[in-house]
Amino acid sequence: MFTFIKMVSAVTAFVMSMLPLSASPAQQKCKPEFTGTFIQSWMTCVWDDERWAEEAANMKKAGIEYLVLQSLADKAYKKDGGEWKVYYDTDVDALKDATFMGDCLEPALKACQDAGIKVFVGLSMFDDFWSEAGIGSLYQDVCRVAGDMMEDIYNKYGEKYKDSLYGWYYTPEISNGFLCQLTLDGIIKGINHIIDRINEVDASKPLLMSPFYSEYIATGPITTLCSYVRFFSKVHFRDGDIFAPQDAIGAKWTREKSLEMTWKIYKAAFDTCKADIKLWANCENFDGAIASETLGGALSPKITEYKSNITATLDRFTRQMDIASRYAESIITFSYNHYYSPSNVNPAFINTYYDYVENGYVLEKEAPEAPGNLKKLQTEKGIEISWDEAEDNFGIAYYRLEKDGEFLARVDKYYGTEVNSVTDENGNSSSVYTIEAVDAAGNSTGKITVN
Repeated sequence: MFTFIKMVSAVTAFVMSMLPLSASPAQQKCKPEFTGTFIQSWMTCVWDDERWAEEAANMKKAGIEYLVLQSLADKAYKKDGGEWKVYYDTDVDALKDATFMGDCLEPALKACQDAGIKVFVGLSMFDDFWSEAGIGSLYQDVCRVAGDMMEDIYNKYGEKYKDSLYGWYYTPEISNGFLCQLTLDGIIKGINHIIDRINEVDASKPLLMSPFYSEYIATGPITTLCSYVRFFSKVHFRDGDIFAPQDAIGAKWTREKSLEMTWKIYKAAFDTCKADIKLWANCENFDGAIASETLGGALSPKITEYKSNITATLDRFTRQMDIASRYAESIITFSYNHYYSPSNVNPAFINTYYDYVENGYVLEKEAPEAPGNLKKLQTEKGIEISWDEAEDNFGIAYYRLEKDGEFLARVDKYYGTEVNSVTDENGNSSSVYTIEAVDAAGNSTGKITVN
């Protein structure tokens, strides 16, 4: 009955917040900048101490205080054999036959301790989570492995890296998807097992989790809100634990126009938690590549022009952080290391971000100069479009080309590469081609015809 009353209160608060004549807009609770980042183990398993020290220095310069090291053990789909991969030197029995991919843990703890960065250590993940969530016993088995990993890691490194081993990250990304909703009690049981194990080992270490909201094949706002009220009433959250929902804008599970609504859902549910937990934001700074769509984007995100995940321009990313700053106490991102680090991607992005922060969270508006020496040349392979590098105060992010008004190609300025031509194998001399250069802030030259 008490949980039902909380649901009614939360739904009422949410509905009132959505009314056009609701109270004044939410006031800013934190600065619209990130202070933490996620990093995936596959990326760092080949890094040596020197590379980690370089990355820690990059993070420190960017104002990062927290690093979330994602899953250190991954279990493959059952259909693929269900084998484990592990990314640290483990003594956990369940992982004794796991494939060792390299040590991501101790080098990260060492570099972050030297740099003064706090690390949340991610535990176990399994691929079948996406297809079955908490169905059957596998979910509980993986949570038990997570508990064993936590104790193993703490015993090995808790004292040696006491200044950097700050907390734990619950890896499965729960959502309002139907499977997660149907198996929510089993998921809660698994989370509680991990929290209870943390309390046995060192109750001062917080747990961070980062769920997401989906607009596709999932429950709607009210049902999602009620589920999270039940979630907060049943999970053994402690004071200081962290609920940091990812905004899912980069992965495209949530549309930007729905972002404010999703934050109102999280806030209304969060306010019912009896523990003094923290509400953080996980703003995604990438653009996810979507290869296909179902029913014109009704059941899944629409297809994209690009073929792999790319860094989002800062006009979108800063809007995300601005909204998040009105609800969350702090902002972290997925991911500085993958999409902003000057050691990994085009430095135009981080340099534009530095300028945004230094100028009071105002994004620069200077458009790039037009690319020069535009050429359209008939070759044996088709029509080749070429150009000279466009000039910009912080650098070009990408070029976009059209043929007869339809999208033709996108050329991203990746780190250490320079491609200034595109060949249209189906082109002919009568086709009209245009090109535009876009900088890291999203400023564009506009479409320029190639003669």
